[in-house]
Amino acid sequence: MRESALARASSAFLTDGLVVGLLIAWYFGAKHVQPYLLPSPLSVGSKVLDLLGRDPALAENTLVSAERVVVSVVLALVLGSALVMVARYVPVLRRFIVNRFMPFMNAMPALGWAIVGLFWFHVSNSGVVFVEVVILLPFVMINMWEGMKELDNDLLEMTMSFTRNRPRTLIKVVLPLLLPYFFASLRISFGTAWKIALFAELFGAPSGLGYLINLAQQNTDSVTVFAAIIIIIGIVFLVQRLVFDQIEKLLFKQRDAISTPGKANAPV
Repeated sequence: MRESALARASSAFLTDGLVVGLLIAWYFGAKHVQPYLLPSPLSVGSKVLDLLGRDPALAENTLVSAERVVVSVVLALVLGSALVMVARYVPVLRRFIVNRFMPFMNAMPALGWAIVGLFWFHVSNSGVVFVEVVILLPFVMINMWEGMKELDNDLLEMTMSFTRNRPRTLIKVVLPLLLPYFFASLRISFGTAWKIALFAELFGAPSGLGYLINLAQQNTDSVTVFAAIIIIIGIVFLVQRLVFDQIEKLLFKQRDAISTPGKANAPV
């Protein structure tokens, strides 16, 4: 027990120490190069505060990007899951969805979607959301389809012996079994969506962090570029730790209890 606690403390110290070391190296490194190559962490930190609310005009771009990411992730999860369900329960469409549509969506380059979105929607919020959704869609579909293939057929056959009601089987058995895959898709999609958001907003957005980075690149404003990147990293990290990790613990608490030695046989 003592060794385990010591190992955890050492790991935490090393992890945080490396972060602090990188910040110190950044601070002193910025003193020996031109500001446009490596801006001071103090100036970047000040810009981060502006983008998070101190400057309402700049903070609005952060909020707009976050809204687009949330909408895109929700749409991709709903559409991807629905298409996988159709492939599962409508055999006549399975070959098209799995063997044609999914490979096509997975192979289509992100740059191609960005240009197509610009052609179809011009410079608009709809164009950015479209690009994010179509790029996220294959991530969701592939992950959910793998979950479908891993379903316990014996369990499904046993379920059918109790009821022939497919919607009830879907809700009571299939969806709970797919929950880990759905949650994994959510985790992957959220982080990936922020990367796509910058890319899409660079091409065709009237606002957002990608739009600000595009303006900063034109003006050689590396402070804004670094600040936008740090904000995205911070948002993804905090949401993963404070939201997704907590939801995962809540949803899979029973599964963890069963899989942990000693807990499965604990008295109730």
